[in-house]
Amino acid sequence: MDNKLLEEIKSKLINILPTESEIDTGFYGVKFYRRNNAENTHTCIQCPCIIFVANGEKYTHISNENFIFKKGYYNITYIDYPVSSHFYNISKDNPYLSIYMPVDRNIITEIIQNIHHIPNTVFKGISENKADNKLLAAYSRLIDLYNKPDEISFMAQLIIKEIYYRILSGPVGADLKALYTFGSQSNKIYQAVEFIKNNYKEYLHIDDIASKVNMAPSTFFRNFKAVTMISPLQYQKKLRLYEAQRLMLSKKYTVSDAAYTVGYESITQFTREYKKLFHSSPVRNIKEIINGKV
Repeated sequence: MDNKLLEEIKSKLINILPTESEIDTGFYGVKFYRRNNAENTHTCIQCPCIIFVANGEKYTHISNENFIFKKGYYNITYIDYPVSSHFYNISKDNPYLSIYMPVDRNIITEIIQNIHHIPNTVFKGISENKADNKLLAAYSRLIDLYNKPDEISFMAQLIIKEIYYRILSGPVGADLKALYTFGSQSNKIYQAVEFIKNNYKEYLHIDDIASKVNMAPSTFFRNFKAVTMISPLQYQKKLRLYEAQRLMLSKKYTVSDAAYTVGYESITQFTREYKKLFHSSPVRNIKEIINGKV
């Protein structure tokens, strides 16, 4: 990895983001991020995406594991994950800088046609890889494009496709092809995740989900946990609780309204499970987030 090129990318992002902020570039969902504050924890449902870190480090807790998004690395999230993240050792003079891209299944499907090996095993739904010089160069040109609005309509797609090509030519290519190849073990788990995500408010039974994706219950449970790092019902529970937190924060829902909206029938159960996950009651947790104490 060319450190000089990485420093150029850092400088370009700082010029575009002189203060702590995020910018939606307007092309293909690409966003530029700058964070100066290392204190607050951020929770959300992380959609499938590619995050390239140009400077700083982000510590992310997914399921029961911790991941470090490091400078010069790109991280791919293959499925929707409830995540909590925070930053360390960053400041105004040494900010966290990153480029976010939502996973575009159409572009991936187009490129992976030339990948012939399809592993019939499952893999974690998140990976971290070091960016090589060719990928760094593509990211650098992507940043340049932000200041060239006349070129965006033609060049954006080409550069985005090149970034995908560079990534898929690396170690994750075969895994991504498996994920999007109907009938593979990974694709079955992907389908199951999509089903739970779309029906998380409902009562779900593992045997029914396993049947929908043509897997024996024991095999389904084992493979689901290998990908998501938690069980199907734990995954559903986290989707519910993270969405409830979002509703209370951004939509000003009451505790009871949030609980019922995400599928709970008992406020007592909701409060108990919320406190277990976020380490404080719903009301206290929301106040702490608003006051910047979490």
